[in-house]
Formats: sequence, structure tokens, C-alpha cells
Amino acid sequence: MSGSLFRRAASLCIALSALVVLGCGAGYRTTVKNGHESVYHVDENGNKTLVYEIAKDGTVTIHDENDPKAQAIMAEQERMEQAQALEEERIERIKRSPKRQPEDPIFVALYDVELDEKLKQAQHSDGAVNQQIRGEFDKDPVIRLIGMDSMKQSDWEKLGKALGGRSVNEGPPADVDVVSRGYLKEVYGFDKKTGKPASMVAVVFEATITCNYIPAEYTVTEEGNVLLNKQVSSRFADKIKFVIKNQIGPTIPADREL
Repeated sequence: MSGSLFRRAASLCIALSALVVLGCGAGYRTTVKNGHESVYHVDENGNKTLVYEIAKDGTVTIHDENDPKAQAIMAEQERMEQAQALEEERIERIKRSPKRQPEDPIFVALYDVELDEKLKQAQHSDGAVNQQIRGEFDKDPVIRLIGMDSMKQSDWEKLGKALGGRSVNEGPPADVDVVSRGYLKEVYGFDKKTGKPASMVAVVFEATITCNYIPAEYTVTEEGNVLLNKQVSSRFADKIKFVIKNQIGPTIPADREL
């Protein structure tokens, strides 16, 4: 519809402009003012026709529905709306479906903790922090860590069977993704014994935990004295496991093909 608004990121709209090769008309001219982009079609006589505009907030206004570039944007908009509708339908189907049992495994992609330079240097050996945190999951009866990069073909086949017989290329190989970072910071307070101002170096861990079936994302943090980093790592892992088992676990469908 002429003048209809499509709320999408400006970067997407700019990329869509490149979908139509030059030669569809005499040419196009783009002007940008205060972050507002206007795209014109220019004919052989130099006459300009406003094709579409992209506002600073990413809103797109189509002015010439017959122009090839405008049609490309509208076609992409329709495709995205259809994909969104299918995704919403899939999510609703998962919400209504039977869920995994509490004792059933949850496959987790636990990515290496991104460490700042200070924490990298503070660990007693390269990779020690990651090994320490991963070790907290080794004996968990429910959580199964998967190695995305090191898995052999046979491992992928076993995982495919575990995921309801579906090919691992057709969906998320993990039920949950965990991305985290760790860093050191100086913390100021008061010494409990002397009551005087004091400071200590604290290690801080932060994790983003994402469900790969329905839109759900959680964050957890843990910090403590760097000299007690093993205890801090253990508490951090416990928080991650709690979210996976108690908040995400009950939403995972029994049939991973949904």
C-alpha cells in the first residue's frame, strides 16, 4: 500500500536496496539528511521520483510501489512476515506440546568463558578457568555438555538420535546455549576487623543462558575474592545449572522435532 510503514532496521533496508541491480531504470540517487535517507529514481531527463524513505529509527515508507527497488523491499517484508508467522506458530506448538521429563537429559553448549587480560594472566595455567567451570558439570545427571567444534561424525549421529531422530542440521544441536565472560575488578569496602577502608581484587563471572526452542534468555552473575576463585566458579556454575534445569528445562519439548 502506498505510504505504508514498515518498521525494520535501517541496515536491512539498505541491504535490500542492493538486491536490485543497476539497469532497472536510468538510475537511483540517495540523499541522507540527519540520519533520514531518501531514495529517488532519476529518468533520462533528470526528473526525480521519490521511491522510498528510511527514517532514522528504521521505519520505511514506500512511495512508488511500481519501482523495482520498492517491490524488492515489499517482497522481503512479506517474506519476513510469513517467516515470523511460522515462527510464532512453532512456538505456540511447543508451548502446547508434552515436555521432557525432569530426569531426561538437557544438551548444553557451554562456550569457553571470555576472559579479560588480567584474569588470563591470573589463572595458574592456560585454560584453567574454563576447565574449572566445565568440571562443575561433568557429574551432573541431567546436563550433557556438547563440544560443538570437537565432535566426530559418530557423535553427531548419536546426538541426532537423542534429538528425536532429527538431523542435527535441521535444528539446534543444543537445547541451551551458555555464553559467559570473566574479569577482575577492585572492590572497595571496610575491613570487618579494623573497620577501616579496604580493598580487594574480585573475580566476576557473567553468563547469558539461551533456550533454543522458545524465546527465553536469562543472565546470572557471581563474584568473590580472587583468592577463592574455585568457590566462586562453583557458585557460578550452580546458578547456571539452576536456570537450565528449573527455568528452561520444563519448557523443552519431549519431541525435539517441533
